[in-house]
Amino acid sequence: MWKGKNSFGIVGADGEVNFSKLERQIDKSVAADERYWTQNEAKIRAVNNKVASYEEFEDIVKASHLKPLAKGDRISDMDKFTQPWNIASSKSNYSFTEPSGSDLSTSSVQNITHFSREWKKRPEPQDQLTFLLSLSQADIKRIFHAEIGLGLLGDMITVMGGCFDDSLAEGILAVLQTLTVCGRFEMSLMFLSESEKETLKSLLKKLSTAEGITEVCGAYGIKL
Repeated sequence: MWKGKNSFGIVGADGEVNFSKLERQIDKSVAADERYWTQNEAKIRAVNNKVASYEEFEDIVKASHLKPLAKGDRISDMDKFTQPWNIASSKSNYSFTEPSGSDLSTSSVQNITHFSREWKKRPEPQDQLTFLLSLSQADIKRIFHAEIGLGLLGDMITVMGGCFDDSLAEGILAVLQTLTVCGRFEMSLMFLSESEKETLKSLLKKLSTAEGITEVCGAYGIKL
């Protein structure tokens, strides 16, 4: 009888392990790991090839899971193909229920995928900023320990700059500081658009009297 942690409902009320659920959970974990490393290789390849724009970089990463046709495949035989084109996005592999935004505790935001979903649920910049500032520095480090993610650094800078208020200065500075130690911060910084760079510079100017601002400006490559 299983007496360990039952995070995924794998153990029934009688204490017996549901091996079908266990196998499905392992398959999901393997697929997620494969998708991560496939995208990771695509990012490295795109940077090494010195892509011309962030959009091109993003397109390369989004298409990283696609596989070329085999030698004998023909477009006319498309109806015979049984393999889905978008394997990484297959609903059967990634179906689960998320809590609503009102029921969500920020401590339950465990990774970048979850963060992105919650961020997009909040279309208003002020709501996005409230959500961002509700995260502790430990939360941010955990969520973005591998990487900040495509476009998210620019999105966060835009929101913090657009909704800036003196009463929020301390929290905004803490977020900016913490992001500098997150995974692939330099790469995310490299792909900021010109408008996002201007917003960043304006935001840091508003924080120019804050303690530690010199180090933050240095990390972002901004001279005030």
